[in-house]
Amino acid sequence: MRFKRILILLVMFAFTAGLHAGDQFQWKVGEKLVYKVRWAFIRLGTLEMHLSDTVRVNGHLLYKIDLKMDSNPVLLFVKLHNRYQCLVDSLFRPVKYVVKEKNDDDIRKMIYWFDYDRNEVTWQIFDAHDTTKIDKKKTFKLDHYMYDGISLTYFARGNARENATFKVYSFINDRTGPVDMHFRAEPQTVHFDPLDRDFNVYIVEGMFHLKGIAGVTGKYIGWFTHDNRRIPLGANMKVFVGNVKVELEDWEGWNP
Repeated sequence: MRFKRILILLVMFAFTAGLHAGDQFQWKVGEKLVYKVRWAFIRLGTLEMHLSDTVRVNGHLLYKIDLKMDSNPVLLFVKLHNRYQCLVDSLFRPVKYVVKEKNDDDIRKMIYWFDYDRNEVTWQIFDAHDTTKIDKKKTFKLDHYMYDGISLTYFARGNARENATFKVYSFINDRTGPVDMHFRAEPQTVHFDPLDRDFNVYIVEGMFHLKGIAGVTGKYIGWFTHDNRRIPLGANMKVFVGNVKVELEDWEGWNP
């Protein structure tokens, strides 16, 4: 009898462990997600996020993720043509973050290097007229993990199935601030227009206490597919012009 109880416990453990492993977030090299950003009925621009490759830095496997941010060329009140790249580790932490923001004929380039063994980040600012030359270099101590927009998105994807609340910290330039994130593990249903069908989704909502890229701040809510890919289908948030909708409209490396 005792042997049977032990056997049953082992089978149950193996089964639940298998379920948990199957629910783990799945990285997908080649994944490309394209989003339209709408302010009421006006298309403000396009976001494209591409998990393009993996690299090794100091023996650690990192995921190379590129983000393109382009405003609608027909709009005169906003000009945004920025490029970002982040090397993200398996814990969704940024290791290297590259910023290239175009301002007329100049390019504002910055690189952040995160050293988690020393709990510090090095911030390099490059000459606006010659982006091969470092103009300034500063090193700061890390009191907690810091996330840029790319790694924050992947942190949300990685934790979307948790029924939990987190306070994490984001940064822009040399400013930092908290981001509240509340995850609802219970699936909800939303209609996804590009495929004209309903999806079960995880929901994350919270508050940006820092004004970030394009003036992102305040309350937000986002939807992720209810599977181990956790594709971000869309979000509502506040930017410099007001409340906007971010909606997935095209993709590669995903078979819904």
